[in-house]
Amino acid sequence: MARKKLKTNDYIALSAYLRAKEARLLSREALERMLAEPSFAEACRLAVEAGYADMSEQGVQGIHAALAEHRRAELAELREMLPDPDLLRLVCLQYDCHNAKALVKSEGDLSKAEALYSPSGCYSLQQLRAVYDEESGAGELDPDFAEALREAKLTLARTGNPQLADFLLDRAWFAALLKSAQETGRRFFLDYVRAKIDKANLRSAVRTLALPRRSELLAGALIPGGTVEPEQLRDPTLTREDLARLYAPTVFAAAAEVTDMSAFEKAADNAERELVSSCALISFGPEVVLEYVSALECEIMSLRVILTGKRMGIGADTLRERLRESYV
Repeated sequence: MARKKLKTNDYIALSAYLRAKEARLLSREALERMLAEPSFAEACRLAVEAGYADMSEQGVQGIHAALAEHRRAELAELREMLPDPDLLRLVCLQYDCHNAKALVKSEGDLSKAEALYSPSGCYSLQQLRAVYDEESGAGELDPDFAEALREAKLTLARTGNPQLADFLLDRAWFAALLKSAQETGRRFFLDYVRAKIDKANLRSAVRTLALPRRSELLAGALIPGGTVEPEQLRDPTLTREDLARLYAPTVFAAAAEVTDMSAFEKAADNAERELVSSCALISFGPEVVLEYVSALECEIMSLRVILTGKRMGIGADTLRERLRESYV
């Protein structure tokens, strides 16, 4: 049975709460102060003041774990407050996809998969493992995602190629995203998911543009449902100019013109950020939830760059180049 359409008025109180929390997120100026701190410990102190756990005694892996736990706690609190908790599927399914990939590549070994596990998904590792072990049935999972998990398992066993297994799970993830967006009855959520598909397909096209047999390489990688058709991207005669023309009407127009891969990733992330930040004009509604979670993710990504970089002794100028645009 399809969910009831989301109602704007159901989100008045929650929107006000999230707007207040958003105002306390780390601004670009705060991130600059963190970059300017001469020591790793001082940078961690500023993160503590922003509500994060003390990471001053942690190595790189410990920093990753602490930031992941912060995200998990924030999403858990939000899930309890949402009029429709399923709205978070638009955010959390990417972590389920990541966890499913980890489980498949670990060949069902939970001890190995746990090392890569993200606690921010909709499903636990045990729920994924239950489906992985069975020949049929979806358990607690979405039926299509459950089927993709088993198909990925069989594909890896048959081919030994983990990339092919990843493609299957990516396609299932985006299909579930589209379904969830359509069920909300909100145009913005559908536009958001289609933009994420455009971004994923553009990344695949850019990476393979100069490779031989690119049409064959893209056959399993491209995702249906975006504004640019996969068939257009698989064209063997496609040039950089063609790619820029195809994406000119999208939010990724500037990113499609970038040739350096690192610069492309930054431009594409900033374009997605700009799309979501347009929700700042909305006083209240379910769109405010997506904007807040995206702003939180941007903050966590910035802290990951700065703190792991400082822990590794990387200079401030180099770290600054890696930062995405801030939401606040």
